[in-house]
Amino acid sequence: MGQAVASPAPPGDRRYRLTQRPPHVVPADAPRQRLDRYAFSVLERLATVSQARKAARRGDLVINGEPCESSRFVQPGDRIELLRVGRPPPRPFRLELRVLHDDDWLAVVDKPPGLPVSGNRHRTLENALPGNLEPSAAADALDWPRPVHRLDIRTGGLVVVAKAAASRATLGALFEERRVDKRYRALAVGRLEGEGTVDVPVEGRSAVTRYRALAHGRSLRSGWLTDVELEPATGRTHQLRRHLAHLGCPVLGDDLYGIEGQILRGHGLFLRALGLRLPHPESGAELDLSLPDPAKFARQVAREQRRWERYRAAPPSTDNGTSTSKP
Repeated sequence: MGQAVASPAPPGDRRYRLTQRPPHVVPADAPRQRLDRYAFSVLERLATVSQARKAARRGDLVINGEPCESSRFVQPGDRIELLRVGRPPPRPFRLELRVLHDDDWLAVVDKPPGLPVSGNRHRTLENALPGNLEPSAAADALDWPRPVHRLDIRTGGLVVVAKAAASRATLGALFEERRVDKRYRALAVGRLEGEGTVDVPVEGRSAVTRYRALAHGRSLRSGWLTDVELEPATGRTHQLRRHLAHLGCPVLGDDLYGIEGQILRGHGLFLRALGLRLPHPESGAELDLSLPDPAKFARQVAREQRRWERYRAAPPSTDNGTSTSKP
Protein backbone atom coordinates (compact mmCIF):
# COMPACT_ATOMS: atom_id res chain seq x y z
CA MET A 1 0.00 0.00 0.00
CA GLY A 2 1.28 3.45 -0.89
CA GLN A 3 1.28 6.42 1.44
CA ALA A 4 0.04 9.92 0.70
CA VAL A 5 2.96 12.29 1.14
CA ALA A 6 3.03 16.02 0.55
CA SER A 7 5.93 17.55 -1.32
CA PRO A 8 6.73 21.25 -0.80
CA ALA A 9 4.74 23.74 -2.85
CA PRO A 10 6.08 27.05 -4.16
CA PRO A 11 6.01 29.88 -1.60
CA GLY A 12 2.50 31.29 -1.28
CA ASP A 13 0.96 28.35 -3.16
CA ARG A 14 -1.60 26.43 -1.03
CA ARG A 15 -1.45 23.41 -3.32
CA TYR A 16 0.59 20.35 -2.50
CA ARG A 17 1.38 17.30 -4.55
CA LEU A 18 -0.20 13.92 -3.83
CA THR A 19 2.34 11.14 -4.29
CA GLN A 20 0.24 8.26 -3.05
CA ARG A 21 0.69 6.92 -6.58
CA PRO A 22 3.31 8.15 -9.05
CA PRO A 23 2.20 10.57 -11.80
CA HIS A 24 0.33 8.82 -14.58
CA VAL A 25 2.34 8.66 -17.80
CA VAL A 26 0.23 8.49 -20.96
CA PRO A 27 1.24 5.31 -22.84
CA ALA A 28 2.12 5.31 -26.54
CA ASP A 29 -1.07 3.45 -27.49
CA ALA A 30 -3.45 5.71 -25.52
CA PRO A 31 -6.56 6.89 -27.42
CA ARG A 32 -6.69 10.52 -28.45
CA GLN A 33 -8.80 12.14 -25.73
CA ARG A 34 -9.33 15.44 -24.00
CA LEU A 35 -7.65 15.85 -20.63
CA ASP A 36 -10.89 15.80 -18.63
CA ARG A 37 -12.14 12.54 -20.14
CA TYR A 38 -8.77 10.84 -20.09
CA ALA A 39 -8.00 11.88 -16.49
CA PHE A 40 -11.40 10.60 -15.36
CA SER A 41 -10.64 7.21 -16.93
CA VAL A 42 -7.22 6.76 -15.31
CA LEU A 43 -7.27 8.69 -11.98
CA GLU A 44 -9.37 6.95 -9.32
CA ARG A 45 -9.75 10.11 -7.25
CA LEU A 46 -11.84 11.72 -9.99
CA ALA A 47 -15.41 10.46 -9.70
CA THR A 48 -16.80 12.20 -12.81
CA VAL A 49 -15.68 13.96 -15.99
CA SER A 50 -17.17 17.13 -14.56
CA GLN A 51 -14.98 16.80 -11.48
CA ALA A 52 -11.92 16.43 -13.72
CA ARG A 53 -12.98 19.53 -15.67
CA LYS A 54 -13.34 21.58 -12.47
CA ALA A 55 -9.98 20.36 -11.20
CA ALA A 56 -8.33 21.51 -14.44
CA ARG A 57 -10.10 24.87 -14.17
CA ARG A 58 -8.74 25.32 -10.62
CA GLY A 59 -5.26 24.37 -11.76
CA ASP A 60 -5.23 21.19 -9.69
CA LEU A 61 -5.12 18.82 -12.69
CA VAL A 62 -1.81 19.37 -14.45
CA ILE A 63 0.16 17.98 -17.38
CA ASN A 64 3.94 17.84 -17.02
CA GLY A 65 3.67 20.02 -13.92
CA GLU A 66 1.75 22.83 -15.65
CA PRO A 67 -1.95 23.78 -15.47
CA CYS A 68 -3.80 23.51 -18.76
CA GLU A 69 -7.27 23.62 -20.28
CA SER A 70 -9.45 20.56 -19.80
CA SER A 71 -10.04 20.58 -23.55
CA ARG A 72 -6.39 19.93 -24.33
CA PHE A 73 -5.73 16.55 -25.93
CA VAL A 74 -3.25 14.37 -24.10
CA GLN A 75 -0.13 13.11 -25.87
CA PRO A 76 1.95 9.95 -25.34
CA GLY A 77 4.53 10.57 -22.63
CA ASP A 78 2.52 13.30 -20.85
CA ARG A 79 2.74 13.10 -17.06
CA ILE A 80 -0.67 13.73 -15.50
CA GLU A 81 -1.02 14.62 -11.81
CA LEU A 82 -3.82 15.66 -9.53
CA LEU A 83 -2.99 18.35 -7.00
CA ARG A 84 -5.09 19.07 -3.95
CA VAL A 85 -5.84 22.49 -2.50
CA GLY A 86 -5.74 22.75 1.29
CA ARG A 87 -3.38 22.67 4.22
CA PRO A 88 -0.37 20.35 3.97
CA PRO A 89 -0.21 17.20 6.10
CA PRO A 90 0.62 17.85 9.76
CA ARG A 91 4.12 17.51 11.12
CA PRO A 92 4.16 14.01 12.69
CA PHE A 93 4.13 13.78 16.48
CA ARG A 94 6.10 10.75 17.62
CA LEU A 95 3.99 8.81 20.11
CA GLU A 96 3.27 5.09 20.19
CA LEU A 97 -0.46 4.39 20.35
CA ARG A 98 -2.44 1.24 21.09
CA VAL A 99 -4.26 0.37 17.84
CA LEU A 100 -7.31 -1.88 18.21
CA HIS A 101 -8.39 -1.90 14.56
CA ASP A 102 -6.79 -0.70 11.32
CA ASP A 103 -7.92 -1.22 7.72
CA ASP A 104 -8.12 0.86 4.53
CA TRP A 105 -11.26 2.70 5.67
CA LEU A 106 -10.99 3.31 9.38
CA ALA A 107 -8.99 2.71 12.51
CA VAL A 108 -9.74 2.70 16.24
CA VAL A 109 -7.02 3.81 18.63
CA ASP A 110 -6.62 4.32 22.37
CA LYS A 111 -6.06 8.02 23.11
CA PRO A 112 -3.92 8.59 26.20
CA PRO A 113 -5.42 10.91 28.83
CA GLY A 114 -3.96 14.41 28.70
CA LEU A 115 -3.59 14.39 24.90
CA PRO A 116 -5.90 16.61 22.80
CA VAL A 117 -7.54 14.90 19.83
CA SER A 118 -6.66 17.74 17.45
CA GLY A 119 -6.09 21.47 17.42
CA ASN A 120 -3.60 24.16 16.54
CA ARG A 121 -0.66 22.51 18.25
CA HIS A 122 1.88 19.82 17.49
CA ARG A 123 1.19 17.45 20.37
CA THR A 124 -2.17 15.99 19.28
CA LEU A 125 -3.62 12.57 18.59
CA GLU A 126 -4.22 13.51 14.95
CA ASN A 127 -0.54 14.31 14.43
CA ALA A 128 0.44 10.99 16.03
CA LEU A 129 -1.82 8.88 13.78
CA PRO A 130 0.33 8.65 10.59
CA GLY A 131 3.18 7.08 12.55
CA ASN A 132 0.91 4.40 14.01
CA LEU A 133 -1.45 3.41 11.18
CA GLU A 134 -0.94 1.61 7.89
CA PRO A 135 -1.41 3.78 4.77
CA SER A 136 -4.79 3.36 3.11
CA ALA A 137 -5.04 1.75 -0.34
CA ALA A 138 -8.63 2.98 -0.85
CA ALA A 139 -9.24 4.90 -4.06
CA ASP A 140 -10.47 7.88 -2.03
CA ALA A 141 -7.82 7.62 0.70
CA LEU A 142 -7.49 10.73 2.81
CA ASP A 143 -4.18 12.55 2.71
CA TRP A 144 -3.77 11.65 6.39
CA PRO A 145 -6.04 9.90 8.95
CA ARG A 146 -8.65 12.09 10.63
CA PRO A 147 -10.45 11.52 13.96
CA VAL A 148 -14.22 11.65 13.45
CA HIS A 149 -15.20 12.52 17.03
CA ARG A 150 -13.59 13.95 20.16
CA LEU A 151 -12.80 13.05 23.74
CA ASP A 152 -12.01 15.58 26.46
CA ILE A 153 -8.29 16.21 26.79
CA ARG A 154 -8.33 14.62 30.25
CA THR A 155 -10.39 11.60 29.16
CA GLY A 156 -8.53 8.64 27.67
CA GLY A 157 -9.93 5.84 25.56
CA LEU A 158 -11.22 4.76 22.17
CA VAL A 159 -11.33 7.17 19.23
CA VAL A 160 -12.58 6.33 15.73
CA VAL A 161 -10.40 7.51 12.86
CA ALA A 162 -11.38 7.83 9.18
CA LYS A 163 -8.84 6.88 6.50
CA ALA A 164 -10.94 7.40 3.33
CA ALA A 165 -13.25 10.20 2.21
CA ALA A 166 -16.42 8.12 1.85
CA SER A 167 -15.92 6.35 5.17
CA ARG A 168 -15.32 9.71 6.85
CA ALA A 169 -18.72 10.92 5.65
CA THR A 170 -20.41 7.65 6.64
CA LEU A 171 -18.82 7.62 10.09
CA GLY A 172 -19.82 11.22 10.66
CA ALA A 173 -23.41 10.33 9.82
CA LEU A 174 -23.31 7.30 12.16
CA PHE A 175 -22.29 9.51 15.07
CA GLU A 176 -24.81 12.19 14.11
CA GLU A 177 -27.62 9.61 13.89
CA ARG A 178 -26.57 8.04 17.24
CA ARG A 179 -25.84 4.66 15.67
CA VAL A 180 -22.54 4.30 17.52
CA ASP A 181 -22.80 2.68 20.96
CA LYS A 182 -20.20 4.04 23.38
CA ARG A 183 -19.33 2.67 26.80
CA TYR A 184 -17.36 4.49 29.50
CA ARG A 185 -16.16 3.69 33.02
CA ALA A 186 -15.75 6.19 35.80
CA LEU A 187 -14.91 6.30 39.48
CA ALA A 188 -17.54 8.53 41.07
CA VAL A 189 -17.26 10.28 44.42
CA GLY A 190 -19.99 9.07 46.77
CA ARG A 191 -22.30 6.07 46.74
CA LEU A 192 -24.33 5.79 43.54
CA GLU A 193 -26.87 2.99 43.66
CA GLY A 194 -28.44 0.79 40.98
CA GLU A 195 -28.94 1.97 37.43
CA GLY A 196 -30.91 4.65 35.66
CA THR A 197 -30.98 7.40 33.06
CA VAL A 198 -30.07 11.06 33.35
CA ASP A 199 -31.99 13.26 30.92
CA VAL A 200 -30.69 16.74 31.69
CA PRO A 201 -29.91 19.23 28.89
CA VAL A 202 -26.34 20.44 28.44
CA GLU A 203 -26.00 24.06 27.31
CA GLY A 204 -29.60 24.05 26.14
CA ARG A 205 -29.32 20.86 24.08
CA SER A 206 -30.82 17.45 24.79
CA ALA A 207 -28.39 15.14 26.63
CA VAL A 208 -29.09 11.59 27.81
CA THR A 209 -26.82 9.23 29.77
CA ARG A 210 -27.51 5.72 31.05
CA TYR A 211 -25.57 4.63 34.14
CA ARG A 212 -25.09 1.43 36.12
CA ALA A 213 -23.27 1.15 39.44
CA LEU A 214 -20.89 -1.82 39.40
CA ALA A 215 -19.15 -1.78 42.78
CA HIS A 216 -18.56 0.37 45.86
CA GLY A 217 -15.55 1.00 48.07
CA ARG A 218 -14.99 3.00 51.25
CA SER A 219 -13.03 6.24 51.21
CA LEU A 220 -11.78 8.44 54.02
CA ARG A 221 -12.03 11.50 51.83
CA SER A 222 -15.57 11.09 50.53
CA GLY A 223 -17.08 8.17 52.45
CA TRP A 224 -17.64 6.08 49.34
CA LEU A 225 -16.38 5.58 45.78
CA THR A 226 -18.55 4.02 43.08
CA ASP A 227 -17.26 2.19 40.03
CA VAL A 228 -19.87 3.08 37.42
CA GLU A 229 -20.53 2.16 33.78
CA LEU A 230 -21.83 4.94 31.53
CA GLU A 231 -23.48 4.86 28.11
CA PRO A 232 -24.08 8.28 26.55
CA ALA A 233 -26.94 8.41 24.06
CA THR A 234 -25.78 11.88 23.01
CA GLY A 235 -22.35 13.47 22.80
CA ARG A 236 -22.41 16.90 24.43
CA THR A 237 -19.41 18.71 25.88
CA HIS A 238 -18.49 17.24 29.29
CA GLN A 239 -21.82 15.40 29.25
CA LEU A 240 -20.79 12.47 31.46
CA ARG A 241 -18.97 14.70 33.92
CA ARG A 242 -21.94 17.06 34.18
CA HIS A 243 -24.49 14.26 34.53
CA LEU A 244 -22.60 12.47 37.31
CA ALA A 245 -22.21 15.80 39.09
CA HIS A 246 -25.98 16.29 38.69
CA LEU A 247 -26.48 12.98 40.52
CA GLY A 248 -24.30 14.27 43.36
CA CYS A 249 -21.50 11.82 42.50
CA PRO A 250 -18.95 13.67 40.33
CA VAL A 251 -16.06 11.90 38.63
CA LEU A 252 -13.05 11.49 40.90
CA GLY A 253 -10.41 14.03 39.90
CA ASP A 254 -12.89 16.39 38.23
CA ASP A 255 -11.72 19.91 39.03
CA LEU A 256 -14.59 21.53 37.08
CA TYR A 257 -17.65 19.75 38.46
CA GLY A 258 -16.25 18.10 41.58
CA ILE A 259 -17.04 18.80 45.22
CA GLU A 260 -14.64 21.18 46.94
CA GLY A 261 -12.42 19.30 49.37
CA GLN A 262 -13.07 15.96 47.65
CA ILE A 263 -11.18 16.56 44.40
CA LEU A 264 -8.23 14.20 44.10
CA ARG A 265 -5.58 16.31 42.39
CA GLY A 266 -2.48 15.08 40.59
CA HIS A 267 -3.92 11.67 39.63
CA GLY A 268 -5.85 12.63 36.51
CA LEU A 269 -9.54 12.23 35.71
CA PHE A 270 -11.00 8.80 36.52
CA LEU A 271 -13.03 8.53 33.30
CA ARG A 272 -12.23 6.24 30.33
CA ALA A 273 -13.91 5.42 27.02
CA LEU A 274 -13.70 1.62 27.03
CA GLY A 275 -16.11 0.33 24.38
CA LEU A 276 -17.37 1.07 20.87
CA ARG A 277 -19.88 -0.75 18.71
CA LEU A 278 -20.69 0.45 15.19
CA PRO A 279 -21.29 -0.82 11.63
CA HIS A 280 -18.23 -0.81 9.39
CA PRO A 281 -18.64 2.04 6.86
CA GLU A 282 -17.58 -0.16 3.93
CA SER A 283 -18.82 -3.68 4.67
CA GLY A 284 -21.62 -2.95 7.13
CA ALA A 285 -20.31 -5.68 9.46
CA GLU A 286 -20.54 -4.86 13.15
CA LEU A 287 -17.35 -3.75 14.87
CA ASP A 288 -17.35 -4.37 18.62
CA LEU A 289 -14.14 -3.16 20.26
CA SER A 290 -13.21 -2.72 23.89
CA LEU A 291 -10.34 -1.98 26.24
CA PRO A 292 -9.70 -3.90 29.47
CA ASP A 293 -10.96 -2.50 32.75
CA PRO A 294 -8.64 0.31 33.87
CA ALA A 295 -6.05 -1.00 36.33
CA LYS A 296 -5.73 2.55 37.65
CA PHE A 297 -9.32 2.43 38.90
CA ALA A 298 -8.85 -0.85 40.79
CA ARG A 299 -5.61 0.43 42.36
CA GLN A 300 -7.31 3.60 43.56
CA VAL A 301 -10.27 1.73 45.07
CA ALA A 302 -7.90 -0.70 46.83
CA ARG A 303 -5.75 2.17 48.13
CA GLU A 304 -8.76 4.04 49.51
CA GLN A 305 -10.14 0.85 51.07
CA ARG A 306 -6.81 0.14 52.84
CA ARG A 307 -6.68 3.67 54.23
CA TRP A 308 -10.25 3.31 55.46
CA GLU A 309 -9.52 -0.03 57.14
CA ARG A 310 -6.34 1.29 58.78
CA TYR A 311 -8.26 4.25 60.14
CA ARG A 312 -11.01 2.01 61.51
CA ALA A 313 -8.49 -0.31 63.12
CA ALA A 314 -6.46 2.45 64.80
CA PRO A 315 -7.24 3.09 68.51
CA PRO A 316 -8.83 6.50 69.16
CA SER A 317 -6.83 9.25 70.88
CA THR A 318 -7.74 10.70 74.29
CA ASP A 319 -7.66 14.42 75.08
CA ASN A 320 -4.19 14.11 76.71
CA GLY A 321 -2.70 12.56 73.59
CA THR A 322 -2.61 8.97 74.79
CA SER A 323 -4.39 6.16 72.98
CA THR A 324 -7.06 3.91 74.29
CA SER A 325 -8.43 0.70 72.91
CA LYS A 326 -11.70 0.78 70.98
CA PRO A 327 -14.58 -0.87 72.82
